[in-house]
Amino acid sequence: MEKRATFIGMDLGTFKTSVASSNGKRDVLPSAVGWPKDHVAKAMLGRDVIYGKDIQEQRLALEVIRPFQKGVFKYLDHGEVGVPEELVEKHREAARLLVKQAVSLTEPVQGLPVYGVIGAPSRATILNKKVLMEAAKETFDAVAIVAEPFTIAYGMGRLNNTLVVDIGAGTVDICPMCGTYPSEEDQLTVPIGGDAIDEEFYKGVTERYPDVQLSLNMAREIKEKYGFVHDVNEVALVTLPAAGKPRQFDVTEPLKEACKTIVDPIVEALRQLIANFDPEFQQPMLNNIVLGGGGSQLNGLDRLIEEALEPYGGGNVTKVYDSVFAGATGALKLAMSMPSEYWNKIRNVDAGQERAAA
Repeated sequence: MEKRATFIGMDLGTFKTSVASSNGKRDVLPSAVGWPKDHVAKAMLGRDVIYGKDIQEQRLALEVIRPFQKGVFKYLDHGEVGVPEELVEKHREAARLLVKQAVSLTEPVQGLPVYGVIGAPSRATILNKKVLMEAAKETFDAVAIVAEPFTIAYGMGRLNNTLVVDIGAGTVDICPMCGTYPSEEDQLTVPIGGDAIDEEFYKGVTERYPDVQLSLNMAREIKEKYGFVHDVNEVALVTLPAAGKPRQFDVTEPLKEACKTIVDPIVEALRQLIANFDPEFQQPMLNNIVLGGGGSQLNGLDRLIEEALEPYGGGNVTKVYDSVFAGATGALKLAMSMPSEYWNKIRNVDAGQERAAA
């Protein structure tokens, strides 16, 4: 490990970005960047660019970009998720600024090189990874892009006979750990996640209560507070405006049904993945499934997946100890374990490419 350097681990999530540093600092912020809509907003805010909780508080005065929304740049092409061509560069700029802001929160020592590992979806394309590298090159002296589930497994020391299921806002990534770095063919990315749950929940509530006034942000907050998938006597009562007046609504059923929409795709992906492995290793891996990412915290999700796996011989599912920082701390651990020769090599390659481009 290079001694005179700052190491950064980053989980560049679709909705939240977490970051951890070798200097002991760590932080989390929304994966969004805001620009004042006009000169009045700029004068009021006193800044050209807005990050963090201020985006939520001041969003009516901002143009807000979530650069990785629905997997764009991380897993899918911008055209596949409906990002207009004229906004692509804005999304790229937001990605760059987001990485820069996340690293700045860890207060790296000026003058020392900054080396980092960033998590990406399991089946991110070469183009996706190139976009992430471009977003990071201004902030890092050298950076490696690795599979997000791998960083979780590496941080937990679960590197053998383990299936990691990373449930993010934009995708669900499933990665088998067999004692080596997994090949791309061994991994799966399912284009569904927390954003899809939010949209389904929003749809269910507004259909059931046509007079309710609800936004996607409000739906997300309700899901994060009450979200569950099991069939016990959970009740989700929330106060929402209807025709401008606050009323109490029972959103239990639409919330449960929305949260359950990710279960079948996860189980089907697990079934496909396991079927490709040697039969003697299939059951040990099913007995060692780890759920990570923000979506892993839905109450009862681990039990429901176990029940759905019973026709395939059953399984044992556990949740990560810290859904917010498990990916970032695992990425940091990986960055710090790499020899200095590795960082010097990719740093020199990057510098050579820049000279060639010039």
